Amino acid sequence: MNLNSDQISFYNENGYLKLDNYLNEEEVDILSAELPKTIEKNSPRIILEDNGSVRSIFAPHFVNETYKKLARLEKFVVPSKQLIGHDVYIHQYKVNTKKGLKGDWWEWHQDFPYWHIDDGIKDPHLVSVMIYLQDTDSSNGALLMVPKSHKMGIVKFANKGDLANAAPGKYSDHNKTTDYSSSLNANIKFTIDPELLTKLANDNSIVTANGKKGTALFFHGNLFHASNINLTPFDRDAIIITYNSINNLPTNTKNPRPDFLVGNDYESIEKLEYSL
Repeated sequence: MNLNSDQISFYNENGYLKLDNYLNEEEVDILSAELPKTIEKNSPRIILEDNGSVRSIFAPHFVNETYKKLARLEKFVVPSKQLIGHDVYIHQYKVNTKKGLKGDWWEWHQDFPYWHIDDGIKDPHLVSVMIYLQDTDSSNGALLMVPKSHKMGIVKFANKGDLANAAPGKYSDHNKTTDYSSSLNANIKFTIDPELLTKLANDNSIVTANGKKGTALFFHGNLFHASNINLTPFDRDAIIITYNSINNLPTNTKNPRPDFLVGNDYESIEKLEYSL
């Protein structure tokens, strides 16, 4: 699928593009059925909440053929190439889960600071695609966004003190203390300065990306975004595939983050899939 000029203009202006019914019910059902097969006990790819529920599943395509196919679907790769302007590879791939009555929040942040500071990527124009596997709204943790915030570049971070001294949660032994762990839990290290967030929200408002299951949300690496806790008794799962230009590779080769966080297959995606 090719995006039209109006869709590309909307994305460039606002930093996101939401496409309803992008996957059909059968495709969503397939992904939902395969999701449990991507979870490996005690794997570093699996990030837990302090209450023990699964928070994130990284690199599901490492262990599951269906999820490997998903990231190569024409309907995701081609629009991402249009928005980035170059051939692309998978920089990061994860499923963020919010278990019913247990799923925690994601604080206000930009994604690109992690990729720039931790991975050494120069250009911010990576595109993430979020795919909802359930109907999603403000009650179960739909993405919150500040339109046009992506135009500001990397912004001032909130002063959060020493994250290393934060009290460990009950399940911190599973989420090993590492240089990268503070980008994965509910107390992420690079959050947006509250005064700046207030100003931008007053200027541009906050948009809630409500969507039925099968909705796809394309968004820019510097877009301000967050999500709330899941207040419903039902699980909410969202797949996020991040595409990067093959001309914008990570430069941190001395101390790279693990390959389940930072893709190291830089071959452009040429062999496209057209169905799951």
